[in-house]
Amino acid sequence: MVSSPTNVTNGVRPVGSMQTPLHERLALWAFRAPLIFMVLFFAIPMAMTVVFSVFERTMFWMEPGFTLTAYENFFFSARLGNFLNSMKYSLISVAICFVIGFPISVFVRKSIPQVAQHRVVLLFILPFMVSEIIRVFALRPVLQRNGLMNTALTNMGIIDEPITALLYTHTSVVIGEVMSFLPFIIFSGFLAMEAVPKFIFEVCDDLGVGPWRRFKDVILPLAAPGIFAGSVFIFVNGLGVALLPNILGGAGAVNAGLIATQAISALDFPLAMAVSAIMMATLMTLLWIGHKLFDLTKILTPLS
Repeated sequence: MVSSPTNVTNGVRPVGSMQTPLHERLALWAFRAPLIFMVLFFAIPMAMTVVFSVFERTMFWMEPGFTLTAYENFFFSARLGNFLNSMKYSLISVAICFVIGFPISVFVRKSIPQVAQHRVVLLFILPFMVSEIIRVFALRPVLQRNGLMNTALTNMGIIDEPITALLYTHTSVVIGEVMSFLPFIIFSGFLAMEAVPKFIFEVCDDLGVGPWRRFKDVILPLAAPGIFAGSVFIFVNGLGVALLPNILGGAGAVNAGLIATQAISALDFPLAMAVSAIMMATLMTLLWIGHKLFDLTKILTPLS
């Protein structure tokens, strides 16, 4: 009697008939989840923002159409000047954060034992656990006319009368940006420096390389991707966080976030969408330039 053919050979199933184990399917979805999240909560909303920016404004909302009125209201009004002005002060904030923050990253990487480096960096991240509005509002009693800063400078004999420019001016907004976003440059700079082996510092010391030349010719080129990434974060947040000019700035302190907020308050939703689209285009352009110049993926790539 001839037995019927079977799909089992030596007790092993053919590959095509095997089903993927549950843990492998879960692992596969775990890798897909970030991509799905980015598409649903970043790519699609950003695309919708661009689409809504060309819709026609109605009394309380907007309706489908194609008009560039929102962009005309931005580029051919005082809003463009305010936007460019806020870019200038955001660049100043970036420069100050770099001068203060990046040396901290280098010091932590060079002088702190490796087992304690992440704990030290964590100290600079802890302020982010406090609400942004609390951190910004807490600067007012420090910077106001009779605040802590003016009182200390007066008692030390450095100034004869209070400095009024410390609050409700562009200067106070820059101070707020530095205090709020300084950890960005410290953290991204530390990530970049973490990819630099410690023996590079020892080699420079053995060769008698001075601090300035070591910084200019060795540290700065190796850490450039991290510095640029942190600078972009600070620059974009300086443009977009409306709390800072609202709480610390004066009448002329306006950034893109505040322009969008004012447009929403005036029920001009296409204008708010247009400002958001312009900010998004600015961010993407900066990231593209940075990736072309420095290859931002090097931040997490150890040196060979």
